[in-house]
Amino acid sequence: MNKLLLFTLAIICTSCVSEDDGLVTLRELCEKDAGLTIYKTVKADGYYDATGRNVDLVKSAYQFFEYCADSPHRLDIIPKSGCWRLSKVKRDTGQCYEPLDKKLSTFIVSPYPKFLKNHCISVKKITKPTARYSYHSELESWTADNGISLYTKNTETIMNRKTNEIIGSYTTYLFNKNPPYSISTACSDFVEKVPSYMEANFVASTIKPLQGEIK
Repeated sequence: MNKLLLFTLAIICTSCVSEDDGLVTLRELCEKDAGLTIYKTVKADGYYDATGRNVDLVKSAYQFFEYCADSPHRLDIIPKSGCWRLSKVKRDTGQCYEPLDKKLSTFIVSPYPKFLKNHCISVKKITKPTARYSYHSELESWTADNGISLYTKNTETIMNRKTNEIIGSYTTYLFNKNPPYSISTACSDFVEKVPSYMEANFVASTIKPLQGEIK
């Protein structure tokens, strides 16, 4: 066996050991504190999304959501900084937010056409969030000992803003052998007790949407 082949095999084996070690560490992290925990389920018409993301209200069972944006992009639906409350309203109220209404009208798949026939989304600027419950998400990443692979911890919580009580949490870890050239492995891929993000359905599992009439 020539030296080049031996060198190639050595690199491959080293890579395999590194990945195996990474998955062993990932399993240890997952078994330590990953999973879905709901301390209390509540009912509400909506919530405050502290991540600043825009929730698709049309596809949501909630009636409203709030968010704050310090540095919005010029192409965002609301390209202005501040805190905002988006709500489902009847079209005849005259409160439709035109830029969003125009964008949603281009969607021809369900449930958009049916919703937009008699309803729309209103936008109101608020001085601060008013929703009782809030959703928070935090990412923490660190490099593995090989200096290449990456671990990420994703922690999501739902809080009662009036009492500062955490009523639900979802934690998972990810391991990426060679970012950005490989796909991350998550806890849900091999630890049965940890549901995937989709399976957890974290927000709706903790804050049960009220099926009230749209005002």
